[in-house]
Amino acid sequence: MKILKAIALLLHYPEGSVIEHADELITLFREEDRLSNMTRQNLVDFINTQLQRDLIELQADYVAVFDRSRSLSLHLFEHVHGESRDRGQAMVQLLEVYREQGFDINANELPDYVPLFLEFCSLLPDEQAQNWLLEIEHLLQVLHGRLEERENPYAILFKALLELGELELADETLRHQIRSEQPDDTPQALDKVWAEEPVVFGPTDSCHGARTNQGQAVPIDTSGLHRNRTGVN
Repeated sequence: MKILKAIALLLHYPEGSVIEHADELITLFREEDRLSNMTRQNLVDFINTQLQRDLIELQADYVAVFDRSRSLSLHLFEHVHGESRDRGQAMVQLLEVYREQGFDINANELPDYVPLFLEFCSLLPDEQAQNWLLEIEHLLQVLHGRLEERENPYAILFKALLELGELELADETLRHQIRSEQPDDTPQALDKVWAEEPVVFGPTDSCHGARTNQGQAVPIDTSGLHRNRTGVN
């Protein structure tokens, strides 16, 4: 599913790659029939807006959104394990899946980084890629809901991922929880995070399966990332 790599590129820290591949990305989005007409147009608008802005400003906005807020972290297991030891084991398991599929990653990136995860999914057959998106359904819903609540343009990227995975948007219960959240990117909230001990952001007593090209189920601890309606991670 080549389009997943395109969305991964847009979710990476801005470095000018969008400018270099803008025409290719716009063509790809316009021709993607798995997306709604509105989503396709909004993706094109997202790219055009980035092309009109200064790169330094884009980078500053990116850091403000994704690097200063745990609730909008682009690391999958941050939303499940926080900084606990369980997160390390989950990443080891995910890294092993990557290696089994012949997907080599840059040592500078953690395996649970969402753009990297999407690049991996883009190499898989469509059905398997959709299975992986299903595994993180809840996280995609939450990130889309939080970004949409803040009227942040990056929300459209997660809406596209939900559509590609044939997944639902957050239901009203989840949206209400999102609207009730306290901001975690204020100076006071950031000070509090540094002062507290690491916490676990979701249940860690179960594993869900992800399929390899051989059709085998690989146990990756993504509990709390999807089909969780008891709380917002």
